[in-house]
Amino acid sequence: MEYVNLGYTDLKVSRLCLGGMSFGSAAWMADRENSIKIIKKAIDYGINFIDTANIYSAGESEKIIGEAITGYRNELVISTKGGGKINDFVQGFSRPVLANELKNSIKNLRTDYVDIYFLHTIFDSVDLADTAKTLSDFVSSGRVGYAGLSNFAGYQVAEFYTILSIKENIRPVIVQNHYNAVYREDERDTIAFCNRHHIAYSPFSPLAAGFLSGKYRRGENTETTRTKTYPVMKSRYFSDADFDVLESMEELAREKGIKISQLALAYILHKGFIPVIGATKLEYLDDDIEALKIRLSNSDIMRIEEKYIPHKIVKGTAGY
Repeated sequence: MEYVNLGYTDLKVSRLCLGGMSFGSAAWMADRENSIKIIKKAIDYGINFIDTANIYSAGESEKIIGEAITGYRNELVISTKGGGKINDFVQGFSRPVLANELKNSIKNLRTDYVDIYFLHTIFDSVDLADTAKTLSDFVSSGRVGYAGLSNFAGYQVAEFYTILSIKENIRPVIVQNHYNAVYREDERDTIAFCNRHHIAYSPFSPLAAGFLSGKYRRGENTETTRTKTYPVMKSRYFSDADFDVLESMEELAREKGIKISQLALAYILHKGFIPVIGATKLEYLDDDIEALKIRLSNSDIMRIEEKYIPHKIVKGTAGY
């Protein structure tokens, strides 16, 4: 396994981050028993960065991870998220809500602290100064190591970074946003800002929720268990332009003798990002590890990117 510094810090994280969204009880997810096997195998492979959120399967993902990492905690970098919608009465970014969410997450994860605490999304109506103070208090208390931002537009990352650094003397260390070969809108400004300020960039959905797995074909029925239980997928992918990119990647993958899913992941790794991988089967994890060995040339990258057409920005909502 290869390791890199997390943003501007000297905290070492694996090049792959194991995501916890696929751990739970929904039809497309890995159940508790298989999730624990996946987590333990990931640790055996050297993956030390595990990410989840309080709203993933209503806390079940955190509980599964907490059980699986018993005995390994000090060797791992664990992140979770707050600010998402728990229900109609528990949501938002106020200090009491975030404090309670963090307390519950720490309990679920069977730990005393989380290395990174993400705001799962943000709205322009939120008082960013108040939320910044809340995160600063979490860090100073020792319950949180670093602050992270997820589903933030570029201008929101810049605004919140400025408030955090000036008012609280801390900075976000990582941005986790939607990015893959068929959705590259963060190239507009977010990635450039992260690079300028040495903030780690960690794309979620590097395989486009399975669109880049090779299971879909232009003109065929695209309804699957995943699209039925994760309807936002249909609003993000499946345009003619997306299939143009997919077919170019399939051709390139065949030439290299690799799976398209591995090519999609290698594309993210080539850019120096830390992709969040979601595995529902052990063999998927094996494929992801093999992607670390793939090297892409500049001409390979051009072939992947040349047919891309800018998308309408689809903002993550964290349950809202």
